[in-house]
Parts: sequence; C-alpha cells; structure tokens
Amino acid sequence: MKGEILIVLIISFLMSNATLGQDSKVGKSFTRTFVDKDFDPSKVYHKDTGIKVSPSEFRKLTQENTKIYFEKEIDAEGNVIRYLYNPNNQNGSVNGILNVNVSENVAFPNFKLTTIDKKKIELKNLVGKLVILRFELEANSFRFKKQEIEELDKKINALSNKADVEAIIIFGCTEDEVRKGFNFINSNFELVADGQNFISKYDIHRFPSTLLIDQNGKLIENYSDSEYIIIEEHINK
Repeated sequence: MKGEILIVLIISFLMSNATLGQDSKVGKSFTRTFVDKDFDPSKVYHKDTGIKVSPSEFRKLTQENTKIYFEKEIDAEGNVIRYLYNPNNQNGSVNGILNVNVSENVAFPNFKLTTIDKKKIELKNLVGKLVILRFELEANSFRFKKQEIEELDKKINALSNKADVEAIIIFGCTEDEVRKGFNFINSNFELVADGQNFISKYDIHRFPSTLLIDQNGKLIENYSDSEYIIIEEHINK
C-alpha cells in the first residue's frame, strides 16, 4: 500500500513540476502556463555542480517543495537536453543564464524547425535569405495580431524578389489551434506549433515578437511592433 501511495504522490509532483515555472509574460497583463508533457526526471541535474540528481534525491526534492522550478537547456530542434535544479532560482527567473542570449548584430543560434505541414527549416540553410521569425502565443484569441501578419504579407508580396524572404511564425499553442486560428490564404508564413521550448530558449516575453535575421544569419532587431519593419531596406543591400 505504501508503495502505491508513493507512486501516486510522485506522479502528482511530476505533473506539478512540469507545469510550474513555465509562465510566459504577455505584455503587462497576461500569463499563460505551459505544461511540459515530456518532463523526464532522469534528465535533472544540479545547476551548480552539473551532477545528475538521483531518483531518491529527486523524490526528496519534490516532497520537500510544493512548488519547484527547473531551468531548461534546449537544443536547436527545441528538445530539452536537461533540466537544471537551481535552489537559488525558484521563482522562474531566466535572466539569460541558460537561454541563448540573443543580441542584435550577432549570429543567431541555429534552429531546426518542423512546420505543421512537416516541412523542415534550418537557419543555416537560409543563407542569402532575409528571415522573419515571429513568435505568437496563441492563434485564436485577440492576442494574435492578425492585422500585423496581413501587413507583413503585403510587404513581402510587394517585393520583386520575395523568394529571398523566409517568413516563419512559431506558436506556443497546439497544431489544432494553429490550423483553426490561422485562416489566411496563400500566406508567405510557414507555421510551427508547440513552440514553447523555442519561446523559452530565446527568452521571448512579449507577444507578438518579430525577429529580423539578415542574409548572413545575424539578428538585425527584435521588434515588438512589426509596423516598423521595412523589409526593402534589408533585402536590397
């Protein structure tokens, strides 16, 4: 009986841990909690020593803490390499420590994306193209700025060399939500669903955020308002 009760408690804690600490800020007023469905306790390490947390130690940590937060180290495909336990960071603060510190005019970290239509996109293969990388939290609410997508599509379609632009939206919601909410016909944007780990990796807090990456893979700017993006200035250089 004790063993059965213990298993239930551990599962309960795992579900809590997968949920807690994953809030993403939306402007000044909104938050959304991401549930890490693939949370794997065997990937938990101590942040300060790099030593793997044993099953017994993990059990003790989760039993002693009703709310526990793990930082995530994420690869180019958006997969969690490992979770790091930092006792000094239990409020979910990222502070750019683990996540990629994306700065303007520096090489943007390579990414490997799979769209909802199963198309593979890798940044290193986009040399020579101007890349519009947009982050949206949802696809079916007022927070999804459809008018900005329409304006960006118009700007791309007005180009004589529109093939030199790669436009991508990474959503923090499911594929079903993206398909239901993104109802544009013949849009230039490739759509990526379930992008929570990319949002976390690039430390995106404002939604939408639109990153412009130049033809050499360097970040030009992170725009909170896409109306200031003048594509011609960058594609005709």
